[in-house]
Amino acid sequence: MVLPKEIASFISGAWLLLNNTPTDLNGTPLTGPANLPVGLHPVGMLTYHPTGYMSANIASTDADHRPLSVSYPFKANDSDADWAQVGKHTLAYAGQVSASEDSTTSSGTLTHGPLVVASIPSWVGTKQERNYTVYPKGVKGNENDVLHVWIRSEASGQVGNLFWERMP
Repeated sequence: MVLPKEIASFISGAWLLLNNTPTDLNGTPLTGPANLPVGLHPVGMLTYHPTGYMSANIASTDADHRPLSVSYPFKANDSDADWAQVGKHTLAYAGQVSASEDSTTSSGTLTHGPLVVASIPSWVGTKQERNYTVYPKGVKGNENDVLHVWIRSEASGQVGNLFWERMP
């Protein structure tokens, strides 16, 4: 798979996370903590480069996921437990991006990977398939293009839904 020029030119740029709404397979929102590893109100940025590379960063803003005691550069009194809490509620990865043959500028399947960087070590070298739909500016009252990226897992009985707004 490759990233066709028309899709690359359309998705290229930076996208800010609007919301993370996991659902069951029937569309009912899942709100328990186990279903929201990046918290209730995460922040994130998804970046696509026209040459076929991408990066994704998502982090929780929930106070109990972000201990105030951690600092950078690291200090001797920073606890490993506090840093583990931050890492547990953060997701970051980067690598190549390609699109399935039936993908268009409005919908299809993107493959992120093989990943060369990932905050989850087992993801390095893997490919992460993501379905997508693009809602152009104004279609749903949105001021900018909105990118809905989702993954459906029959095994877990869940759909991970992420909505991203194109940065102007």
